[in-house]
Amino acid sequence: VEELARQIEDEEINLPEKPRNYLKRVFQETIYRPLVEKSILDYLHYNHYHLPMYAWPGII
Repeated sequence: VEELARQIEDEEINLPEKPRNYLKRVFQETIYRPLVEKSILDYLHYNHYHLPMYAWPGII
């Protein structure tokens, strides 16, 4: 994803849509989305006692 963003920034890739929309679509269509979601949920589960106003077990 970082390499793709660099290529877009350096204009090495011609995009038919806005770069933000393109990156969002690529993110959702690849394996990165489930990995990021799992990482966030693991973080919230592990640190739930630090985040009582934001999340607690069972809310997600």
